[in-house]
Amino acid sequence: MNPFTSGARSPAMLATILLLYAGSVCAGATPWDPARSEALAEWRWAAPFAFDLPGARLRMRHFRAPMAPVDAARRLARAGESRFDRLQFSGAVLSLSGVHEGRHWMAQLRPADDGGPGTIGVLSSLGPDDRRAIGFDPDALVPAGARLVLRASSRFAGGAGMLASYLCPGSYPRVAAAVLRALWARRWRPVAAPGKTSGSAKDVAVRLAGEWTRSDGARLTVHLHPRGDAVALTFWHRPKDSS
Repeated sequence: MNPFTSGARSPAMLATILLLYAGSVCAGATPWDPARSEALAEWRWAAPFAFDLPGARLRMRHFRAPMAPVDAARRLARAGESRFDRLQFSGAVLSLSGVHEGRHWMAQLRPADDGGPGTIGVLSSLGPDDRRAIGFDPDALVPAGARLVLRASSRFAGGAGMLASYLCPGSYPRVAAAVLRALWARRWRPVAAPGKTSGSAKDVAVRLAGEWTRSDGARLTVHLHPRGDAVALTFWHRPKDSS
């Protein structure tokens, strides 16, 4: 698994740090940057990315350590200078976490043949003046009665994007058809031209899920999954040149 991927491909790491969001976060100087640590100089680091949450900012970064996860965890804990004081295994994944000067830190490491790929993140406070305008309203694309589960904005060089998840009441085909109509009505178009379909619930979902684009260059990834008598719906919006 390549650790140098976009933030959209780190749902497990994002969800784990969101669980820590129940605690307090504080403002202050720029957080410690592990990529600048001499003790981790031989590690490979991808470009950082960030999500803006209600009242907090989540910064994340992928890396690859030239050693096994256990050894990498020891090295990271020493370099972090008390930022990581908890260790936990979940299957083959090793997680480090801790609180330092009011900020929540989390790291996940996974085994691989050529070393240990992983992700590190830090949750800190965010003032209202620090947010970027997004220009995307996911509420306009969901059917009536949908309940917002998660909304987070992401920071790109070209602007701000958004991750938004909803729980939509109703059957799978009804929700999929409503979202599909809303996308077309707001000038979103599928990146891949749809083939011939029968109009079945499965075909409607196939036409909906995946990548959408708009004339201004914005991109939108749509996912939906049936859950009992409701549907979990997720949008991942990125501005132009930020995919």
